[in-house]
Parts: sequence; C-alpha cells; structure tokens
Amino acid sequence: MRPIGIAILGAAHTTHAWAYARALSGLPDVRVTGVHDAVPAHAEWIRRDFGVPFVDDAEALVAAPDVDAVIVCGATVDHRAHVELAAAHGRHVLCEKPLATSVEDARAIVGGCDAAGVQLHVAFVSRFLPLVGRARAAVRSGRLGELIGLVGGNRGRPPLPPSYPPWITDPVAAGGGALIDHSVHVTDAMRHVSGLEVTEVSAEAGSLLWDLGVDDVAVLSLRFDNGAVGSVDPSWSVPEGNPWDYDFYLRLVGTDGSLDLTDAAEALRVVSVRDGAPRGLRLGSFAEDADRAMLAAFAESVRAGAVQDPCATGVDGLRALEIALAGYRSAARHTPMIINDPTTQRGVDH
Repeated sequence: MRPIGIAILGAAHTTHAWAYARALSGLPDVRVTGVHDAVPAHAEWIRRDFGVPFVDDAEALVAAPDVDAVIVCGATVDHRAHVELAAAHGRHVLCEKPLATSVEDARAIVGGCDAAGVQLHVAFVSRFLPLVGRARAAVRSGRLGELIGLVGGNRGRPPLPPSYPPWITDPVAAGGGALIDHSVHVTDAMRHVSGLEVTEVSAEAGSLLWDLGVDDVAVLSLRFDNGAVGSVDPSWSVPEGNPWDYDFYLRLVGTDGSLDLTDAAEALRVVSVRDGAPRGLRLGSFAEDADRAMLAAFAESVRAGAVQDPCATGVDGLRALEIALAGYRSAARHTPMIINDPTTQRGVDH
C-alpha cells in the first residue's frame, strides 16, 4: 500500500505543528505532503527541519490527489474554515485543541465532518500518556468503586513571543487565555478516564500574573452526571526557572480507593547548559512520546476507516469546549452554569 498522505493546514500553533511534523516524519508508511499557513514564517522550521514543501494555496494543498488526511494547526479562530475545507475534499482531519472559539463553530465543524463522511479527531494528547491509559483501565474495571471526586491540572507558562506567535494571547483569535487553552486537556482526560459527563460548571478567572489582556489564572469547579464533583487548575502560573514549564496531573477518588498520576513522575532530574548559560535543574521526561502515539493512532484510523481507541473525536472536542466556555460565563456572572444552557454558547465576554 502507498503511504498515507497527510498535509498540515495551518501552522500558527507553531510548537505543536512542528512537534506533529516531527512525529509524522518518524512514522512508517506516512508521508507529509506539504504545509500551508497564511504567514509562511509559521511553517519555516517545519520546512527546514523535515523537508516538508510549503504550498502557497490552501485548497491546492488539500485537494492534491496524494492527500488522505489533514492536520489543522492554525489559530483557533481559523479552525472552522480549515476543517470545512478539508471535509469538502473528503479528507480526514486531526484538529488542534480547542476545537473552536464558540460552541456554534464547534457544532458546525462536527456536523460538517459527519455530513462529509470524514473522521474528525481532536488533539487531546493526554489520552496517549501511558499513565492515563492505566488510570482509565483501573476506573472502568471498578477498582476504585464509584468515582466521587476528580482533581486535575495543566499548569504552565504563558505562550509568549518569540517562541509563540502573538495570536495565542489574543482573546478573539484564541478565544480566551489560560482557561480555554489548558482546561480542555484536563476535562477531556476526566471524561475519557471516568466515562462521566460534566453537567454544571462554576469558575473564577482573572489576569493576575502576566498583564496579557487575557486570563492567566483560573479554577473550575465541576459537577458530573453521577453526582461526583471535580476541580481543574488550568493557570499559566509556573514561574521562570521552575524545573518544568508545563505539567499534567489527575487525582481520582472513589468509594473503594483513590489514584494519583502526574507526568512529572516519568522524568529525570537534569542540570543542563544551553548556549553557554546554565539552565539549572530541569525535569527531562523519559515517558513514551505521546505526540507520536497520537499521530500513529490517527494514521491507523485513516487506514482502518474508523476512529481507533483512544483517539478523541469531534464530539469530545465539543464537550471540552462547552465546559471551558461555560466556565467563562460562570466567572463573568458569578453563578454556576448548566452545560447545554444556550447562554454557554456565547463564548467569552471581551
């Protein structure tokens, strides 16, 4: 069989786009056919490091006969247009998170892919951490009893230039700040591990640390459909010089036991030097490459003609976005929000 052809449509989320290109370059029977972004500089390192050709025209990239699937990795506000273009040409899609900046756009993305008969995956890479898979197996087999509490976090540093393009801290292009950027990873992991759905969200969010014009700290309190409660910390609260820049953790409490996991557990303590300057103590992960595992599962899904476990679907992306946007509405109104309440579809108050 010929290699699966995958195009990268949008590279404005530069670090993820580069990481996905790297993962794809190491997969057998997969070929990256090209990359497009309205700002060619966003794709510069993908072109240089992996020899991926830059294509000036988005439709020409997607419509090429050797393209089977598309990775959408542009600004969040552009996801809908890019996914709809891919679906119109019958291409399967892996879309960067969050799925969109509004529930309306997210629903249109999901509906459009369903109507076109193409797979829609969302890049919830935490599902591919081995610890998350083991936690899911433990919960689903009943080893913790009935879940009554879930605590999770995905803290980090703000995505600032020059490492990141400025759109990521623009409330229109990104849909918000830390809350929408990081909460979706945690709430998806909670849903994935537990099988539960969030029914109510209470949240606080604010700009306290970085003066970026978007929220950099937040906390979400959740209620699940079985009565369990949860909390999420998605804040950009990691100080400069910390041994790690981002983390992911989850604690599950059940009637028969509890389980704690953190990605920092699979790391070496390293003292290193970069460009002649000491970086101090760092945590260097030795865990499985979750990006590679996610991209391999996406490619296998395309080849098999069906979404493979544990890939996240468009509906999973929609559910995580609903929770995040309900969080923004709750923080603005200082009241709990019921998921699927029409007011949660209005997004962030700018």
